[in-house]
Amino acid sequence: MKKILIFVLAISMVAILAACGGEDNLTVFKTEDNNFQVSASTSWKDANGTLNTEADLQIYNPRKEKYFMALLESKEDFIDFTDFSLQAYYEIVTEPFISSVDTPNQGDVKEVTINGNKALQYTLEGVVDNINIVYLVTVIETPTHYGQLMAWTLKSKWDEYSDEYTNLTDSFKEVN
Repeated sequence: MKKILIFVLAISMVAILAACGGEDNLTVFKTEDNNFQVSASTSWKDANGTLNTEADLQIYNPRKEKYFMALLESKEDFIDFTDFSLQAYYEIVTEPFISSVDTPNQGDVKEVTINGNKALQYTLEGVVDNINIVYLVTVIETPTHYGQLMAWTLKSKWDEYSDEYTNLTDSFKEVN
């Protein structure tokens, strides 16, 4: 009887610990046109235009200093977009972004694949409004769009959040 009681208590403790310390459920956040989405823990909220008025998708957790946005551009908006490339788009958008950051330090650019889409990804450390920030920047090509996916936080929180930002970025997909 004593062994059964210990077993039941042990199972109960495992269930309680799992409920308290388990991974957050994921919430799907979509662009206004419902063509693109990302998945993030339920602690993230829709930023409703507060991060960047031009962003197509933006979410945040301001209490934890977590931010993400996607800026998307239709391939049709580029002259002769059939000959345009991910590398060309990267070159157009990267220099102006890096130059907007004080004392920028760009990490190595690596080729990644996100849900079947080619992308170029790098980290960028720098200062914005006298605050040390680290970004995970992904320049991506989908069948219909080019885009910039940007996740950022305070430099002091980067190590804690970097895996979450990679997972968030990896969840990006076109859903039309």
